[in-house]
Amino acid sequence: MHHTIFLAAALLIGLAGPAAAADPGRPAAYWKVSDERLSFELAKLSVPRRAAGAEYHETMEFSHGGEGLDSAVKYRSADHEVFATVYVYYPSFADTGVQAIATDQAIRANSSSSPARSLGTAVASAAGKPAVAVTSEYDHYLGNLFSKAAFIKAGRWMLKVRVSGPEARSAEVKAVMTALLDGLRFDGKTQPASATPISADECSSTDRPDAKSVQDDDALPAYGMLATFDAAGQPGANAPRGDRTPLLARIGRNWCRTTLTVGKDRITMLQATGDGRGDGLGGDSALLVLINDGGGVIEVVRMAKEQRYVLLNHRIAEVDVLASYDALPSVAQIGRLFAEPAGVRARVRLKPNGNTELDLPTPAKKAPRTARADLPPG
Repeated sequence: MHHTIFLAAALLIGLAGPAAAADPGRPAAYWKVSDERLSFELAKLSVPRRAAGAEYHETMEFSHGGEGLDSAVKYRSADHEVFATVYVYYPSFADTGVQAIATDQAIRANSSSSPARSLGTAVASAAGKPAVAVTSEYDHYLGNLFSKAAFIKAGRWMLKVRVSGPEARSAEVKAVMTALLDGLRFDGKTQPASATPISADECSSTDRPDAKSVQDDDALPAYGMLATFDAAGQPGANAPRGDRTPLLARIGRNWCRTTLTVGKDRITMLQATGDGRGDGLGGDSALLVLINDGGGVIEVVRMAKEQRYVLLNHRIAEVDVLASYDALPSVAQIGRLFAEPAGVRARVRLKPNGNTELDLPTPAKKAPRTARADLPPG
């Protein structure tokens, strides 16, 4: 399961574009299929054509049709009872720990009539590198399925691997997952980052007053620049031109979680506890609302220097600056965004080649214009 958009969440401006129709008849142009492997040139990675008892079946797209930013390779066993998918997508917010929690939310929502049971989270090797994948296991998924998931971050690319099959064939499911992870290859400079599991117990209290919205247009260039940076950090890749100082993560590792109820949907919200908080350039992540399992995240970033909290809307290859506040928004305030969407104040577009475009409003007409098209790779 991938890219499940919770219906109430779609009320947010620019949350997600329409999904492109899949073309299972032939592999998409950016996937090259040989007798032994499938290669994805944009990310310079490849996957095996066969993994234990499963074999390549088809490729799919979910959004950004023809751009290769949101695609998948599907596998199945000869009897179609064990099935697997390798998702490769380019979200503006990419973190293995956050994606594992977002997918957990989607798995439970998809299996609500027969609740899936989590069997735990771990860290695994992939592509010949130790401890680069966050993994999770479930049984009773969709009634009687055993399911495994794995999450790998490489640059701004996210890879999610899902394998499912009858519970009686759990050993086969595990073997397919191991073969897919072991068979991954990264042939370019971009290599898998260390896995980053997240601990998130229930929040003891989430009650606080509403924050005051601040219309600080003079700070928009700084907020837009913040939105170009990788929230999970990257060694030098996002540093200002000529400065190879590693960009530190603004995502901490210690969070508490609460559930935001919007209509019939239950959406996971993570709040930084203070311990293990990130120390990224310009700010740190204080609040995350996990909109879907394909990179859709509402992030509230604490800007210590400006004494502001900035609301960012992340999705595939884009991030919008929506609002800024004088304090951390309340849970109720975040919930109201789904009924009263905030307007887009600035927009960042990410390119797989590392280029970044930042659109800011002009002072006179408040219409978007491209401020810089050659920002540092992000």
